[in-house]
Amino acid sequence: MVASRLPRSASGFVVIALLIVAANLATLRVFALSEEEPMLVYAAMVDFMLVIPFFYWVMVLRRRGRSIAGVMALPLLGAAAVWVLVPPGQRAMVWGSAWPVEAVIVAAELAFVIFEARVVYKLIQGYRVAAREEKDTMEAWRIALRTGSDGGGGKLASIVHHDIGMVYYLLFSWRKGRAKTGDSSELTFTYHKKTNQILYAAFLTKVIVFEAVALHLLVSQWSPWAAWILTIADLWLLALIWADCRASVLQPVRLDEDRLRLRYGLRIQADVPLASIAGVISAVELHPEREDMKHALGPVLGTPNVCIELCREEKAEGMMFMPKPVKRLYLAMDEPDAFVRELERRMESRT
Repeated sequence: MVASRLPRSASGFVVIALLIVAANLATLRVFALSEEEPMLVYAAMVDFMLVIPFFYWVMVLRRRGRSIAGVMALPLLGAAAVWVLVPPGQRAMVWGSAWPVEAVIVAAELAFVIFEARVVYKLIQGYRVAAREEKDTMEAWRIALRTGSDGGGGKLASIVHHDIGMVYYLLFSWRKGRAKTGDSSELTFTYHKKTNQILYAAFLTKVIVFEAVALHLLVSQWSPWAAWILTIADLWLLALIWADCRASVLQPVRLDEDRLRLRYGLRIQADVPLASIAGVISAVELHPEREDMKHALGPVLGTPNVCIELCREEKAEGMMFMPKPVKRLYLAMDEPDAFVRELERRMESRT
């Protein structure tokens, strides 16, 4: 029943992997192994550390447009599997036979590094081309990541885009002003002034700093490494909060004749055609139910005062720029009534 639900290529991989495991298990258990002749152990390690991961990439990951980087962790699991399958008296041979396989893995990782360097080069070239047309730095990076990188548009591209945005807004954006557009019909609406964006950031900073110091002193009595890992995580969170705050100042919500462009800090990213909007409402406060948020995105910080209802599910990006199909978008706008009136006017002018 389970196999019938898998794609044919994935089912084929499962069959091949099971046959390889069965053959190696029979060989290792039936034939007597000696320290002077480790070839059977070596052959098993090649099967588990190289052959099975390779088939997994060819038959499963590659058909999904995934990089070979997805199998880089599997050789270590393969070595552990061989260690389990080998009789206890010969387990020391696994580590004695590991160095040739490790050499192959190092060569494969070197090839992967060269491949990644090529991808980075193409990405930088794509950014230079996009920057000629798009004045906003992060929009140029968005275009480059979605069109110029291999397998663009996936989760890896989303995480890379988020990290680039975080570094840019935190370190390199303080002398920048809002990017100007040549479209006279485009209107912008802010969401960081009356919604206490900076106040929220300052309050969270105070809480995180005190919590980080206390937790570091407490955990360091048990493990200094764990204490520093938690402290680094708190520093990363602080960097994210202030990068988001800066992004909120530089990237207001933009509304033009045929689409709504949401660059809502580092929390919501979406390009919504006006034809896909079923309705929009504003209120002093909106409190969506938890069940409703399974198919929606919200501001995270602050209470939303605008709800945009979509005709159908549209793809948007939430935290870490992870893609998510949504039917509603909740926003905390500085001027919710003015935003709703203008959005409704433009929706009506298209009908």
